[in-house]
Amino acid sequence: MTYNCHAAKPHPVNFIQLKDKPGQLFNTDVNVHERRQMLTNGRNASCEQNCWAAEDRGATSPRIEQGGIERTHEQVFTTPEIIDLTINGDCNLTCSYCSKEYSSSWRRDVVNQGNYPLTDYTSARYTADNKDRALLEIGQRNLKNTQHYQLLVDEIRLLAPGLKRLTITGGEPFLDNSLIDTLKSLPLSNDAVIEIYTGLGVDYRRFERIVQELKEIKNVFIVVSGENTGKFLEFNRYGNRYSDFVAKVNLLKSSGINLVFQSTLSNLTIHDFHNFYHEFGENEIWTTFAYQPDMMAPYVLDVDSKAQIKYNIRDLPDTYKTMITNSIMAEPTEQQRVNAAEFLLEFVRRRSDLSLSIYPSTFLSWLGINNVV
Repeated sequence: MTYNCHAAKPHPVNFIQLKDKPGQLFNTDVNVHERRQMLTNGRNASCEQNCWAAEDRGATSPRIEQGGIERTHEQVFTTPEIIDLTINGDCNLTCSYCSKEYSSSWRRDVVNQGNYPLTDYTSARYTADNKDRALLEIGQRNLKNTQHYQLLVDEIRLLAPGLKRLTITGGEPFLDNSLIDTLKSLPLSNDAVIEIYTGLGVDYRRFERIVQELKEIKNVFIVVSGENTGKFLEFNRYGNRYSDFVAKVNLLKSSGINLVFQSTLSNLTIHDFHNFYHEFGENEIWTTFAYQPDMMAPYVLDVDSKAQIKYNIRDLPDTYKTMITNSIMAEPTEQQRVNAAEFLLEFVRRRSDLSLSIYPSTFLSWLGINNVV
């Protein structure tokens, strides 16, 4: 799949066309058409899911937050200066806002335990199909030996010399056995920045070894995904223990490798962000807001929880206060409320060591969830 933007809906790669026209991975007909629409500030289907839907409700979208409304490039046939590369879907975590497309643990959940019984929710993120069953059976080595995978790697090598930034996401990149070799093989310029996003959902010893190898690669930034502390982190980044998370962060800090945090704020993660900021705010923290799935949009909250969040963030820097306050202003729909409740109950039912009691009682009552243990 290829994207014009990390927040946009993806489009399938045409591998037959790619084989005949190497170097044109991002110049497909649909991508070029969407760029023309973007240059006129027009709506296109790919941007509906995360940006236009949020802006229609007066919320802060990724497009606004990251300056996407400013015209910075004019060419619609082009080669990228920045590539976000998802190298695999292997992941030990089932983060609350994630899905089967980006986590093998999520895929295993829906394949082994069945689809999530959500009312009036049509997204495939919580349902299993034959593709999901097949992908769980294919090992990492076999997947990387496929012709399609090799074509994509060749495309990245062709585009690498012109990149200003290469962003590696997943899945969990540090579960990829060929990550370091792949990075070393790319003909990047000396000034190119490499960002690696990680949820730190890997064994400590493996991570320790990888950190040592990363010291040999220039201009590496480790972007740690996290926005909560304690039980909130263990709930929303399920599969990780907070003590392990802190130990790996401390290892990164002592290594001298550049470290920043990426916080994804949803109605399930926003409650504890102020504690996360106080714990890790000495490092830069980038924020984004979850609008997919729409039942986890940050504004899908009760009035009392919104008031408590505003109080909790009163001593945060103005930038965070403004963004968070704007993100929770919109009114949720009844369907968003119903789906959020159904999701939470099912998410916890499948994970016996989790409890909804970490959430404010007013939030749970508003969702119609009672008798929480």
